[in-house]
Amino acid sequence: CDPSNTPNRRMDNTAEPNRGMVASAPDEVDFGAIMELMTSKYTVDLVDRHVAAIRKLCKVCCNGFLLRHLEPLVELLYLSVDRFAKGQDLAQALCDFTRVASQPFVSCKTSDMITYGHHLPAFVKGIVSVLTYTLPPTEGPPVEPEAKAQWEHKKNMSERLRIEVAHTLACWARFGLDEDSVELLPNQPLIQAVADSGTPNLRILRQSNVMDAVSASFRSEDSPESIVITLGAIRDMSLYRPLACQITNCGLISNLVHVIRVNLLGSDVLLVAAEVLWNVLELDWDGATEALGQEEVIESFRDFMHAVLTRGYRFKDKIFRNDMMVLLMYISKRVENRSLFASTGLMTLLLSYAVSEKRRKDLQASGDLENNLKSKVLPDLDDAPKKGGIPIINTQEDMEFRTLLWGTLARCCSSEDCAKVAVQCGLVPSLLECLDPEPPVEQQKWSQEQRRKIQLEALSALFQLVQYIPEAFMEAEGNSTVLQLLQATRSREVQKKCLHLLQVAVRMGKAFAEKLGQIGAVGTLVELFTDKDNPMTSRQMCASILATMCKECPANAREFRKKDGVEAMRDEVIYRPGETTDNHLFYSLCVVDCIWNAVIGTRKNEIRFLDAGGLFALLDCLEVAPMILKRQIIGTLADLMEYKKAAKLFTQWNSQVTMKGALRLLLELWQSEQEAAGNLAPDGVIKDLDQPLNPRPARHDEDAESTVTSASRLAGKFRHAKNFADTLGGQSVGGQSTGSANRTTVTKGFERASASAQEHQGSQWLTNGFERDCRAKIYAVLKCIGFECQETLSILERQQMELVKLYPNAVELEMWIKVQESLASRGIKPVSADRQWIEDSVTERKDQAAWVQSIQRQLAVERQREEEAGLDRFYKDLRGRAQIQRMTPSIGYPASQHGPSEDSDEWNPSDVDSP
Repeated sequence: CDPSNTPNRRMDNTAEPNRGMVASAPDEVDFGAIMELMTSKYTVDLVDRHVAAIRKLCKVCCNGFLLRHLEPLVELLYLSVDRFAKGQDLAQALCDFTRVASQPFVSCKTSDMITYGHHLPAFVKGIVSVLTYTLPPTEGPPVEPEAKAQWEHKKNMSERLRIEVAHTLACWARFGLDEDSVELLPNQPLIQAVADSGTPNLRILRQSNVMDAVSASFRSEDSPESIVITLGAIRDMSLYRPLACQITNCGLISNLVHVIRVNLLGSDVLLVAAEVLWNVLELDWDGATEALGQEEVIESFRDFMHAVLTRGYRFKDKIFRNDMMVLLMYISKRVENRSLFASTGLMTLLLSYAVSEKRRKDLQASGDLENNLKSKVLPDLDDAPKKGGIPIINTQEDMEFRTLLWGTLARCCSSEDCAKVAVQCGLVPSLLECLDPEPPVEQQKWSQEQRRKIQLEALSALFQLVQYIPEAFMEAEGNSTVLQLLQATRSREVQKKCLHLLQVAVRMGKAFAEKLGQIGAVGTLVELFTDKDNPMTSRQMCASILATMCKECPANAREFRKKDGVEAMRDEVIYRPGETTDNHLFYSLCVVDCIWNAVIGTRKNEIRFLDAGGLFALLDCLEVAPMILKRQIIGTLADLMEYKKAAKLFTQWNSQVTMKGALRLLLELWQSEQEAAGNLAPDGVIKDLDQPLNPRPARHDEDAESTVTSASRLAGKFRHAKNFADTLGGQSVGGQSTGSANRTTVTKGFERASASAQEHQGSQWLTNGFERDCRAKIYAVLKCIGFECQETLSILERQQMELVKLYPNAVELEMWIKVQESLASRGIKPVSADRQWIEDSVTERKDQAAWVQSIQRQLAVERQREEEAGLDRFYKDLRGRAQIQRMTPSIGYPASQHGPSEDSDEWNPSDVDSP
């Protein structure tokens, strides 16, 4: 926690060398005498002697103060600052004191830092307090020569003192910012460790609240040297998240923007100011984006970009241009800020460099670009069309700028005002030109790798634009362009980006699906899907796009059949995650979804699917799939069973593993759903007649005697909810998709949450699990095939079958009870006829549930009798076997003449007859 103007300087190095000269001399300092000199009534006015005493102290301690002297140093410092504020000329003494304070403190003992370190925040606060009394003068110099000389002297000394304080803060902030001084976790970057934990010095600066004083002084600073040094200190302090928040809260951001404006294209100071803004936006995004989301600030950024895009020829200017785009990217992430891009003219300015050169010339010729810019009163407007700006070519800096520019503009188009400007300037057609096989003129001499990178960035921007302005994408023939690129490219990355874009585009409306079908996208996607050399993620996206295209679009479904898509999907109805390192679960989900949308509902597709053995493949997959995939398959089967041929084939299926029929498989799934809902007793009987399907959750404020039981039951529900989330998110063997990553994040959040938060989150997971159960789908399937079957059902399965038959009435009963409770909770009293109708409906369905419950109890009694009879037969068989073993002699051990002996098993040779 000791400051130093040299980053590699260490505290031990300042304490060890020349211990006799450096460490022993400060011990002889008599702070009592200095304080008596400054406070005695006889010497209180002897300012020259006070200055001499302080400067002598600084000369003795020129290599750093002792930690053991911190307490008297703080007292002396505060007294000197107070005298300086009252008009005494202690500026030179404070300069020397501050200069020594920039050196590391010297430890005489290892425990000095622990013993005296708590005085350091007060010490730093005292040094920074000098800035309040050294602000630049607001009035001009007096006319009288003597007074003017005094004014100049005071002004120069105040400036020198501000520079020394800024230098001291820079030394404190810089010290310890290296990998040797910061404790790093495994694989943790240095900047991340500093942002999270900081350094000892940065933590001291946060405790001393220096940022308010620094901000007040920096706001009125006019010394270039002081500005540069202070910016360096602020840059290092902005690396620590709490200090970054203080920079935002004290209003320093607007001063940094002003510094950039004053030094625009003039010096390297603006690069440091841009770096500070970058750090603050990364570490305090909420506060910084709100502070920067002002019209005046966005106008300043507009002026910055206009100047650097028209006059920034130097390499440093391009670096500054890219830094400004990074800041605009962060600012645009806040939704409220995006409309300001259009109202200030910044959107139009950026679009003029985002579109192709040909389109930009057309906009300038038509006058649209100039009119939009004039409406915003940009500086140097008359020269902008003549100069045409600096061309954006294929250098590394320009490629980076183009990437940042397209991403920022695409994000801003979520605002309606920005979207209008983007459509008017032709942003979407310009991006699509980058995807054409024949590139624009300015890109014809680019390398293949540069073309590939620019295509990836254009596809990323179009991914957002197609969601915000789909009409512009459709008018520019975006579907045809992307499909042509998908067919021609050999790059896996470009192929994946194209599929991502088509995946979101096809969901923008039925017109997109029809257009894609007309240009032959179905055949292309089926061909990509059947090519096993393509990655599984790409094939998964092909299945997802085909599913959306064929949904409620008979023409695409017919084309899907003609291109042998039915057979291709049937071959992939399989769940074997162990055979691949990819995420097979989500691949299977997309395949089943494609079958549900592209096959089911079109009779000819269903016939071909059944002839190819698709139904049996679905049932085979249903037996081994995880729950999320089972629910998808059950939904597909429920719609497929509307075809009578499929219903007949359903009853013919038998498991190749357990030889179970399809009906028994569905009943097992029904039972698992009932157990998850918690409405089955151990004997398989319904627990709650009012809620046969979804019982009410257990209350947390039961009797005091059931506290332990309730807690254990609640913990069981939490475990069930967590296991349910793990099942959804952890089925994949290889890489995770976005959905699985989100579920993993939710699970980790559950583990880190408090007890009350876990209780709330667990109840939400349980509720969501009930709402997504597949009992309605199971009932739909069994209703189509009939509840009577040729299979022999167990008693437990017969119990569940009775409840399956009751399913519609059970749902109606729960809905009627919810209506009753809702009316009661809102204090609404229905008329007598309605009340009677509700009560009769509830009573009728309760009687039906009670009748099913009685049947289940009878079956439970029958099951218990069979188990008891089986157990009796088992014990009887054991007793019979034991009796036979006692009566039958063992081979080689003949029975004794006196009968078998229970006390000895030894063999007596005399008992054996001789030959």
